[in-house]
Amino acid sequence: MDRYIIELEGITVRKGRGLLLDNISLSVPRSECVGIIGPNGAGKTTLLNVIAGFERFTGRLSLFERRESWKRDRATRLRIGYVPQLFQIDPAFPILASEAVITGSIGRLGLFNSPGRQERERAMQLMEMMRMAHLADRPLGQLSGGERQKVSLARAIIQKPDILLMDEPTANLDIAVQKEVMDLVSEIHRQQGLTILLVTHDFNMLPPSMSRAVLLYRGKTIFDGDMDTAMSGEILSRLFQYPLETFDRNGKRFVSYD
Repeated sequence: MDRYIIELEGITVRKGRGLLLDNISLSVPRSECVGIIGPNGAGKTTLLNVIAGFERFTGRLSLFERRESWKRDRATRLRIGYVPQLFQIDPAFPILASEAVITGSIGRLGLFNSPGRQERERAMQLMEMMRMAHLADRPLGQLSGGERQKVSLARAIIQKPDILLMDEPTANLDIAVQKEVMDLVSEIHRQQGLTILLVTHDFNMLPPSMSRAVLLYRGKTIFDGDMDTAMSGEILSRLFQYPLETFDRNGKRFVSYD
């Protein structure tokens, strides 16, 4: 079993004169659910992109106890699922919701092998789990934002990854849909034991299974530890450079803005 499924040491990313990540170190054991949290411009998405193989960097990165450059071979790519931020799509785009989910299996099958009955059944199982099987034959472009985000999540899961990277998966969604998506993330984490890194800037909407927070500010780590400590008014005020307070209600902690 991998000691740490993800290890970063001294990771730095520069773009022109800008410093997007500054000497970031992070070790994530298998099956942990970690929040990468911070304000806009903190380097959250850049950190995910480094792990996914979308970003050049300096420093040391190991995945599955193997040293990696910024490029990934096919075997490693297949072990990493990625759910991007919600994107707009042409309502006339000719692909059904179930077909979009099935495309996540193509990486494992190879370009010259078509998905078969097993992949179609797996896609339907995932859509049923996400309570959207009734939308399987609906064009993707005609789904709501929350429904498209569920399709994106199912598409990543059907790939059978060991690591799931999620970039602001609830951005621009209604509050009720945000909670539904986050509950699904926790359900998937519990059922499949994935290692999850989830980027967000919203402390009031986190999956219940998230036990650890890594707080970024201007490309630097300012905190790495348990959620209860991260949710203190002192640490959040330092992170967002604004006076914040927290309070508990029904066993859950919330952030209050003055």
